[in-house]
Amino acid sequence: MKKLVTPEQTDIARFTEPELALASKSLNCPDPRLVEFVRLLARHAAREFYGKLIEERRPKRS
Repeated sequence: MKKLVTPEQTDIARFTEPELALASKSLNCPDPRLVEFVRLLARHAAREFYGKLIEERRPKRS
């Protein structure tokens, strides 16, 4: 015999699933994943800025 699942039962089942929590273990320090992501973005922005700066300084050929 198959069990029929109603929409109300599926809504209730969703509340028992664990949630993704990004809170760090300590309340006083930031999430290390976020810190690493910000470092990655900063390196990318610095490389892009430096590349444009070098390109502007290059003598233009005619």
